[in-house]
Amino acid sequence: MSIANLFHLTPSQAAIALGSIRTVIEAGGPVDEREAAFLSTCAQTLELGEPWTTYPPVESASAGEPFSTPEARTGLIYALIVAACIDTHASPGSVAAVREFAAALAVKTRWIDVLVNASRRRVLPVKLGLARSSPDAARLFARIWQEEGLLGIWGALRFVLTNGTRDPALAWRFRQLGLLPEGTFGRMFWATMCERKLTFPGETGGVPERMVHHDLMHVINGYATDPAGECELGGFYAGFTSGEPFTFAMIVLTTFHLGLPVSPAVVLPAIGAFDTAKFIAAFERGRRLEVDVMGNWDYWSLMPLPVEQVRERLGIGDPHTAPHRLVPQATMT
Repeated sequence: MSIANLFHLTPSQAAIALGSIRTVIEAGGPVDEREAAFLSTCAQTLELGEPWTTYPPVESASAGEPFSTPEARTGLIYALIVAACIDTHASPGSVAAVREFAAALAVKTRWIDVLVNASRRRVLPVKLGLARSSPDAARLFARIWQEEGLLGIWGALRFVLTNGTRDPALAWRFRQLGLLPEGTFGRMFWATMCERKLTFPGETGGVPERMVHHDLMHVINGYATDPAGECELGGFYAGFTSGEPFTFAMIVLTTFHLGLPVSPAVVLPAIGAFDTAKFIAAFERGRRLEVDVMGNWDYWSLMPLPVEQVRERLGIGDPHTAPHRLVPQATMT
């Protein structure tokens, strides 16, 4: 399903959306090569038949009538926030334009404040804004409480405070994945973790098993573990996650495109790694996912299977899917 169909945009609404995006970008100065590529991707994604240059900028007051529902208006503001960040520093003019659109459309969202703080490189407020909206963290603690109660919550906090706890049996279960045949999901996961010199769940410093889905999804999707690959994975998670999926877009934008150190210390920030077309493709792939990989899914039964078969079972197998291209990097998680 395309973005235009997902949000039920008419051709006139799509044209207004592109014109609004252009307004935000041009408010930051002349359109550079990166911004032009972004506008071209937006025109293609919105299924507009002409180059972006044929769609004039739109005043904020003119966008309200075509986008009459709260959901449509909020979605437009989200797109404008991305547009404001695409120049890799969120220029004051673009940020001001986004705020003007939000006021004109009566959209109130915490992401405006996060954008403002990101443009001013205020790391702590951005961190807090991301943490408050994280679907991953919220669902993780909800699941821990449901399955283990107060003892489980204490264990999670202890992991944060003490760099994890040892579980030798769990660690060996992960390490034994290296005995599986080449090409299987488990063997590829084991090789990726070893090549990146990362510890397995159950080892000191390893992530809790409930959080290992992040690394598993890198392998299943073939997304690299460099900043560009992390941006793709963010798009994938945004595609299937309920709650506030736009959080994932803001996490990768602030960390890997604006270069802010707002993610865990082991994640190195980067500048300019966000590729709009790849993010959207990953988002659309995430929409096809049929298994809640942040929930209680049985990935152990999938470990002996070829990775292509695993993708099919999860609903993301596709004859047009790009070949596996994961490139391990030692600095990312």
